[in-house]
Amino acid sequence: MMDDTMTDNVFSFKNDEFFGFIHTLVGQQIVDILKFQSITSTQSLIRYPNIFDIFNMKCSEHDFLSIRKTSCLELDDGQFIVKVGLLNNLNYLLDFLKQEQNKISDDNYMDVDSNLTFDLINKNPLLKNLVLWYQRIGSEGVTNTNKNGGKLTYEFIRLNTPGSLPSLTMLSTLILNSNLKISEAKFRFDQLQKHFKNLNLQYAFGSEDATGVIKKIKYDSITNKFIGFPTPLDHGVPIKEYYHTDSLDTL
Repeated sequence: MMDDTMTDNVFSFKNDEFFGFIHTLVGQQIVDILKFQSITSTQSLIRYPNIFDIFNMKCSEHDFLSIRKTSCLELDDGQFIVKVGLLNNLNYLLDFLKQEQNKISDDNYMDVDSNLTFDLINKNPLLKNLVLWYQRIGSEGVTNTNKNGGKLTYEFIRLNTPGSLPSLTMLSTLILNSNLKISEAKFRFDQLQKHFKNLNLQYAFGSEDATGVIKKIKYDSITNKFIGFPTPLDHGVPIKEYYHTDSLDTL
C-alpha cells in the first residue's frame, strides 16, 4: 500500500525505487516487461508508454520468448495479443501518473507561494511586476521566459522567486501539451497563419535549404522514429514520420 510520501516523489523514481513502486501498484509482471526493455525510471516510462509494442517483433532470445509467453496469447495465425489483465494494469498505471501530473500542475499554479508574504512582494517592484505578469499571461508567459531567456535564466528566476514559475519538469510538460514540439516534416500552417494574424503580417522570408551532414543516427523517443535523414517527397511535400521503425535492420 502506498502512502502520500511515496507518491509525492513518483516522477523522480529510478531503478529499484521505480520498480518497487510499479510492483506495489500493478504487480511483478509489468516490472519484468519494463526491466527487459531497460525502462528504469518514471520519466522513461512517460516518454515511451507503449511497452507492449515489443511483442510484435521477431526475436528468438530466450528471455524475450519467456516474457512474451507469460504476457500474451498466441492466435492460430501466429499473432500475439497482450492479455487483458496486463492491458488494464498498464492503463491504470498511466492514468495514475497522469493524475499525479495534474496535481503537480495545480500546485505549481498557485497565485503566490505560502512562504511569500504580501509585504515582501509589495516592497519589491520587480517581484510584484513579475507575479502580476505571470498571473496575466499564464503558461504562455512561462514558455516565453524559457524561450527568450534560456534555461539558465529561467532557472535563476524560478529559484530566486519561489512560487512564481513552475519547475523545469513541469515546463517540459506544458510545452508538450501546448503542441510546441517541432516534428520533422510536419507543417502546421494553421498555427503559422494564427501567428501571422497576431503580428499583423502577410509575408515571411524562408532561407534556402541548409541540410547538414548527418554525423550519427538520432532517435526521437516521443515520436518513436529516427530523425535527421533527408525525407522523401510526395508531390513536392516531405513525408512525415517516414523513418518510423522499431528495427535497425529495416533502417
